Amino acid sequence: MNTEINDLKEILKRWIVNIDKTEELPSDIVALSFNLYEPYGIEMVGSTWFDEKDEDWACDEDFEPIQRNCPNFEISDNLKWEDVLEIVVAILKDLIEDLSDLRIFKVEHIAVGFVDGNLIIIK
Repeated sequence: MNTEINDLKEILKRWIVNIDKTEELPSDIVALSFNLYEPYGIEMVGSTWFDEKDEDWACDEDFEPIQRNCPNFEISDNLKWEDVLEIVVAILKDLIEDLSDLRIFKVEHIAVGFVDGNLIIIK
């Protein structure tokens, strides 16, 4: 990974670890959605249901962390949204593997996508 992507990974890691340390994920949350939006930012919400064929589950915000939006998430707005999505998917896959002990990553399903786009299931 290049320096910019490594920096972005560290920013996302600090955000997710902070949420895991400071918030109690309700036991009925089965899925997390990492939602990207333009200009490029990212937020996380949790849902009590998941259906791979019905992405509306990601619209249910049954868990909204206090720090819902990732601070300092800075990625060039010169990048195409497809490239941003690819970068964030790769980073989140790495973090899920690297931080598998986090309570927040013990949910059954994790997805990422743009707010008005299709979701990519990464777990």
